[in-house]
Amino acid sequence: MAIASVLDPRFKMKLVEFCFPTLYQNSNENIKEVKNALYEMYSEYLEMHDTLVREYATHGSEHERNVLGLNEGTSLGYGWEAFGEFIKTVDLERPEKSKLDMYLEEGVYREKGQRGMESFNALEWWNVHKLKYRVLSLMARDVLAIPISNVASKATMSAGGRVFDPYRASLGSEMVEMLICGGDSIRQVDGVKKKLKKEEFPIEVLLPEVLYLRSEVA
Repeated sequence: MAIASVLDPRFKMKLVEFCFPTLYQNSNENIKEVKNALYEMYSEYLEMHDTLVREYATHGSEHERNVLGLNEGTSLGYGWEAFGEFIKTVDLERPEKSKLDMYLEEGVYREKGQRGMESFNALEWWNVHKLKYRVLSLMARDVLAIPISNVASKATMSAGGRVFDPYRASLGSEMVEMLICGGDSIRQVDGVKKKLKKEEFPIEVLLPEVLYLRSEVA
């Protein structure tokens, strides 16, 4: 959730820095953990991107020559090929400041009016800026496309049913009153009567030792 909020250009790291001091006592360590996870994830995407570029540089040159009808014997073909190899080499060189650093250093996205902020689509923003942030946009697309669920993770794979903590299982006093009054009014309008609970009687269970003692006494 924290990484997803960072990849929202409206918030970036500002929302984490604003909320974590309220949620955690040792907020600085938690903020640092989010940053480390963010950069580690970005490094993985960057490595995948570089691998694809290397594969294209290896297998794509011959295909380009065939499509363009160029060969090594012509000066034009040699020039284009040499320039293409130069560009591929330059693209693989990583600058001192990564695109992730540039993204975080830029100010947060702001739009006039609260309605504009509520209707903001982060995925559309990344789609527009994918040429500027080629690797980071792929990472944001994968993270922000994950649907959010409040079901406990252990309940997903458990056969014992869902587990709700007291916070999610509790209702406010006003909500409880509304539900009770609404249920009573519906029963009165539709003529539905409450089911009375069956009267429960205690059941006596005789253990084998008790039966043996009673037979001795008799």
